[in-house]
Amino acid sequence: MRLRWPPALALTAFAVTAWAAVAWWPHVRNEWFVIAGNRDEAGGYYGFWSGFAGGVRVFEWPVIIGLLYWHHTCHESPWCLRWGKYPAAGGLFKLCHVHHPDLQGARPHRDLIRRLHHQREAG
Repeated sequence: MRLRWPPALALTAFAVTAWAAVAWWPHVRNEWFVIAGNRDEAGGYYGFWSGFAGGVRVFEWPVIIGLLYWHHTCHESPWCLRWGKYPAAGGLFKLCHVHHPDLQGARPHRDLIRRLHHQREAG
């Protein structure tokens, strides 16, 4: 069963969400600047490198970027650069839609999700 919202209700929900995000953004932005260390500084870059980024050494940046890259790409092959969105082996690995054994090279769709769900519930 698919939930269908009336257009007026959906538009109202979107407008309220957009208004809340715009109204709350200055607070979030200011708190981030305090954490990052670049409020009341001579410039944004100076404050960033003196505050938040100053605690991370230059040689740690490639390690951090490499770990983030490895964590989010397909784990099947080092040559597969696709985004690994689908968990496999109980969530231990993340695979793309091409390499995932349940998807068989196709993107997941409603019928496949239902079939896999019922198989998991039954067995």
